[in-house]
Amino acid sequence: MKNKLFLILMLNCCFCLPAFSQVTNIGNSDCGEWVATSKTNPAMRAWLLGFMSGVNAGLSNPKNDRLSKINSAAQIFLWMDNYCAKNPLKSVHEGGNELFRELGKN
Repeated sequence: MKNKLFLILMLNCCFCLPAFSQVTNIGNSDCGEWVATSKTNPAMRAWLLGFMSGVNAGLSNPKNDRLSKINSAAQIFLWMDNYCAKNPLKSVHEGGNELFRELGKN
């Protein structure tokens, strides 16, 4: 039984790792790729929301929840669309950091 479970886990890893590596590399994508594919690639948008949520959880505190200034995911996507249109050589990761900094301004 343990051997079958081990085999199943190993096969899952073999099939899941390539997909996982594509998702984890999205932050390194440049803004040109964001502009070209973000509307048709839900993984890019999901990555950005997860990134923003993670940064917010790690760097904000309950009294200063920066994402509380955001009303919808569409606002984040629109902000990134505008950022990337102006900064095509920057990365999606850099754009997320810049948005987080802007949300910290009073």
